[in-house]
Amino acid sequence: MKDTVMKILKYILLIAVTVLFLFPVIYMLACSFMTGSQVSEMLNFSDGKYKELNMIPNMATLEQFYQTLFRKPEYLLKFWNSVVCTFPTVIGQVAVSSLAAFAFAKLKFPFRDKLFFIYIILLILPLQVTLVPDYMILENMNLLNNFLAVILPGTFSAFGICLLRQSIKYIPDSAIEAARVDGASYLKIFTNIILPQIKGGLITLALLCFIDNWNVVEQPLIYFDNEGMYPLSVTLTDVGSSDYGIIFACGVIFMIPALLIYLYGHRDIDSPFVGTDKG
Repeated sequence: MKDTVMKILKYILLIAVTVLFLFPVIYMLACSFMTGSQVSEMLNFSDGKYKELNMIPNMATLEQFYQTLFRKPEYLLKFWNSVVCTFPTVIGQVAVSSLAAFAFAKLKFPFRDKLFFIYIILLILPLQVTLVPDYMILENMNLLNNFLAVILPGTFSAFGICLLRQSIKYIPDSAIEAARVDGASYLKIFTNIILPQIKGGLITLALLCFIDNWNVVEQPLIYFDNEGMYPLSVTLTDVGSSDYGIIFACGVIFMIPALLIYLYGHRDIDSPFVGTDKG
């Protein structure tokens, strides 16, 4: 009986914590289906107070989504700006990180461990430390006000290399040595042996890289002078916006790609490392 009561209390606690963390998302979804007037009434800060908290629309409507997708194309344009900034970065980071991780994990070359130690140091540096040096380099390369200003720094990620290196370390050296004896090149070993066995690590990196770049705010604000190039993530941080209903609808649309990617790869994320031998 005591065990049953403890189990019930544990589930109640977990449900309460889950609802607490999901409340902002639930509230955003509810407000996105409200009319613009109802949202404006709730979020009228003219007297400095939050007027009311209403989770149920007076009349469910798709007005906000219609406005966002068809009547106010600037929001849809910024959504595509997010796509342009994010997807090339994800593809580039996964490709570069997997190749570099293979070299650090399985190949022997001078100063390999010392160079990897430098990558570890870069990993612990906060983003704000590197913004100014990145800005100066991009300015000298004439890449400011260019989507490459966000894509290129994101492509070369110390985090991605460290993550995939740990995945590759689990692959036995004997498998690589056997392939070398059979005459396989390092490129063939990489594509036929390494990549299939680190699928979980690749999907994990792709998802984390997507979330990081999909939510990017600081870099566009610093590297872009043209507000028309801002991704949707910057628009969603504009707390001074008076059109909160549109912002809620944009938030829902903005959330969909990340959810779809997670639902596609969540099984592989549970086990990003393979094998039992760290090599």
